[in-house]
Amino acid sequence: MTLRLTTGTAADLLAVGAVATHAAVPWLLRLGRSPNGLRRYDRATMLLALCALAAAVAGTAPPAGPPGQATPTPGTLGSPPLAAGLPWGPAVALAAAVTGAALPWAAARCGGRVLRRHTAGPGTARNRAVNAAHLTGCAVGEEVLWRLAGPLTLAAMGAPPVLAVALCLTGFCLLHPPQSGWRSLPYVAVAAVLFTAAAALGGVLAASLAHIAHNTVLVCCTAVPRKEVGSKGSVGEVPRLPAPTAWD
Repeated sequence: MTLRLTTGTAADLLAVGAVATHAAVPWLLRLGRSPNGLRRYDRATMLLALCALAAAVAGTAPPAGPPGQATPTPGTLGSPPLAAGLPWGPAVALAAAVTGAALPWAAARCGGRVLRRHTAGPGTARNRAVNAAHLTGCAVGEEVLWRLAGPLTLAAMGAPPVLAVALCLTGFCLLHPPQSGWRSLPYVAVAAVLFTAAAALGGVLAASLAHIAHNTVLVCCTAVPRKEVGSKGSVGEVPRLPAPTAWD
């Protein structure tokens, strides 16, 4: 066994371990009834994403060729072969963001409700900036783990690409029941398919933009029955969507 093979295998195992650990985090937080669990989840997600990304890069780097031979140039990490270098890449990223933002609106409408923007509550600019940073970092971290490092590493270890993507999609869906309940699983599955399609067409950047836009709408809006739109009374019952504070 060469040093390169040993290093690559260790990196692959580290990346898979980071993804598996992330899958367990929400369940452990629920089991331990951790205070401020969402913040802990966000931070764990960002840390594990950095570990998985570093390991995936190390594990999939091309081996050095013989002296005098050019080293092969790897593909762009996170950009699928069909999307790498195509001129419509930015358009895919924009379309992914718009579709991610539209998904909660469409789901609310299908349930006989509409989304209404929250009235800005009390809070300092610093708190709002921290919340936005956590939302963005968690969304990007989940995409790095479940749409980039996970499938990439499983494929490198010999799993068929379709199986690798399916396993990661399933694992992503199972992150959410501890916080938002099993009844949210169909909605989460639709969102996961959307993010996976964005990653397949535009790479992890497109998937991250879709995820950030989706979560921003969930945080900023509340779903209310249509008959109460425009009324000054109660905002009504929140529908069966993942809560704004759900692990998305």
